[in-house]
Amino acid sequence: MAPQIRHRLDYHRGSVNSAIFDASGSYIFTGGQDKTIRLVNSTTGDLIQTYLGHGWGVQGIAVSKDSNSLASCGGTDRAVYLWDVSQAQLTRKLTGHSQHVDCVAISDNGSIIVSGSFDKTVRVWDTRSSNSSQALLQSLDESKDGISSLVLTQTEIIASSIDGHVRTYDIRTGRVLIESFGGQPVVCVRIVTGGKCLLVSSMDGSIQLVDRADGKAMAAFSGHICQSYRIQCDANDSLVASGSEDGLVYVWDVLRGDESGSAKYRLGGHSGIVNTVEFHPSAKSDNSKGQAMLSAASDGSVIIWE
Repeated sequence: MAPQIRHRLDYHRGSVNSAIFDASGSYIFTGGQDKTIRLVNSTTGDLIQTYLGHGWGVQGIAVSKDSNSLASCGGTDRAVYLWDVSQAQLTRKLTGHSQHVDCVAISDNGSIIVSGSFDKTVRVWDTRSSNSSQALLQSLDESKDGISSLVLTQTEIIASSIDGHVRTYDIRTGRVLIESFGGQPVVCVRIVTGGKCLLVSSMDGSIQLVDRADGKAMAAFSGHICQSYRIQCDANDSLVASGSEDGLVYVWDVLRGDESGSAKYRLGGHSGIVNTVEFHPSAKSDNSKGQAMLSAASDGSVIIWE
């Protein structure tokens, strides 16, 4: 049975550019073109809190594992924001990028933020530094084009770029450990299947599931439209999902890949470009809940699926 709409949320005015679950799956954070971040109860769909302080549309958000710290970036203002979640207070504003900032990641305990910008750099920030001028730990400048998405683990930074590459860095030294791909602009990278694989989405409308051990593509998925926007994707052990410029959410069976020639499900409900999808944390550990996810679109809507 195809995923069904549990809640449709319309708290933003304008495009919802980013939407994520917290680690427990109990809450959803959404960032919009209306310059706000919203905190929502994922079970009831109720709005809990609104975070104000961005001067431009919110492009990226990330929350620490303990849900105490929230990082966000506002695109054109070239800054990275750090928030106290429970107090809804802006605690730090980190500046240094020379062009708009499109993506952020945050460590489990909130002590490290990584940001990616159209200025072609990945920057690593120490949120514990009392001096803002000393908060910048590293600036990684190997990319030849803008940074489109980021993953932060305890030991690595994984960055995708419009230059067509996915680069894995040692977080301590900033050294490039692996540089892969090199073709079409890459708009999204995710660590999936318990850390064994990367899910890589490109602007030619292709998504690849790549074995991290040998770099080989294990499966490929297509059918959605990704030509002009940073369409985000996600996966669990059984399904791959992606937004699309045609307003649908596409869902594929991991095991079949492109074998069937089409997606397992094409889900309607949005009336604009679907910018992002994310599986519920429980859907990544319990196959019986594998269809639980969210999607967010340019029409200002967020849908919680079950």
